[in-house]
Amino acid sequence: MTRKLYDAMTFFPECKEKFLSECLEILAQQMVLLQQEFEIIIHHKRNSDQDGYNKVVIVTDLTGGYVKGKLSDGVVQYPFLWDDAVVGYARQLGVQGQWDCQGLSPEDCCAQVKNSCPNIDTKGNYLECHIFVPFGGVGNKKRDDRIFVAVSPDGRVQESPFIS
Repeated sequence: MTRKLYDAMTFFPECKEKFLSECLEILAQQMVLLQQEFEIIIHHKRNSDQDGYNKVVIVTDLTGGYVKGKLSDGVVQYPFLWDDAVVGYARQLGVQGQWDCQGLSPEDCCAQVKNSCPNIDTKGNYLECHIFVPFGGVGNKKRDDRIFVAVSPDGRVQESPFIS
């Protein structure tokens, strides 16, 4: 019997907190050393003015059956204040912007999130959920030919880029 005891990820910590242009130079050098070409996918961290600002991202386990959370603790987060049209002011949702969904299905977690904020916001949107199955999970194939780079609003690389 063969077991896959771990799933290795390749990170590029030398890019963290560098400006994107510097990071792209580092990645180009690494591609030469690795003798491989990669598709570089730049992901700009969302802000409250972008489409999808009203979505809580629910990270699941690889099967998509249970909430794992970004930190593997079952907690999901919403980073913005909700500009509640009914109460008339912006407020933090959940408990300090978080919901404990440990052991819940993504659908049950989403229901908990939505029930905590039934009011429309001043842009005319309701709180919604985006269910994300990690790379390598059901319906989200892991690949070894792409590098993800997360960029903050100030143009710096926010997290170590990774191959997936």
